[in-house]
Formats: sequence, C-alpha cells, structure tokens
Amino acid sequence: MNKTFFIFKILIIIALFWNFYGCGKPEICMRDVKSNFVIDDSLAISLSRNALINKGVDVSNMEPVPYSDDSTKLFAKNVYDRNSGYVLWHKIGEETLFEYSVSITVEGDNIYCDTGKTL
Repeated sequence: MNKTFFIFKILIIIALFWNFYGCGKPEICMRDVKSNFVIDDSLAISLSRNALINKGVDVSNMEPVPYSDDSTKLFAKNVYDRNSGYVLWHKIGEETLFEYSVSITVEGDNIYCDTGKTL
C-alpha cells in the first residue's frame, strides 16, 4: 500500500471524527479552583450534567449510572489522582450500561470536562 495514501486515509478519519463527542478538546467546566480543592460526587454529577447540556444533550430524561455494584458510587475516581475520574449517564429506564461518559480532570486552577458517547 502506498505510504502517502495511508497517511491521507488517517488524516481523513481524524477530520471526520474531530467534531464527535470525546474527540475534541476538553472544555473548561469550572475555573479558579484552589490547590486543596476536592471534587466530591455531587459536584462531579453537576459538572458532568452541565457538560452534557453544553454539548446539546437533553438530560431531562437521563441519570448518572453507578460504576460498580454499589449504587451510591457515581464518580469513578482515579486511584492516583482523586480529582480525576468520570461519571456515566444513560436514559432513565433503559438497560444499557451507559450512553455517555464525562471525564473530569483538574489541571492547574481549572477543571476540564470531556464528554464521550458510546458507539
């Protein structure tokens, strides 16, 4: 296969997926956080809900999905960085594991949210 043609195909795929959920740059979802700031479950749910709304997702019939068998665990925290993790969302009453995932990370004095949709 021609190397130039292969690179061209890769660039086309990147261009096609650039505007899909989770394929763009994460957005700032909260500014000016202090260095000792801690993201709790309720804030993570609120930030992820707002991130979905900002992407044009109708969340009126959606709910966060627990990431384990414990129904109270909604913000899956990174074991190495307690201010990083994700919240899963799906439509109320559907049996899917999740339809959307919103990753949340703190970088400097900003919190970033990146919304992804399952394919």
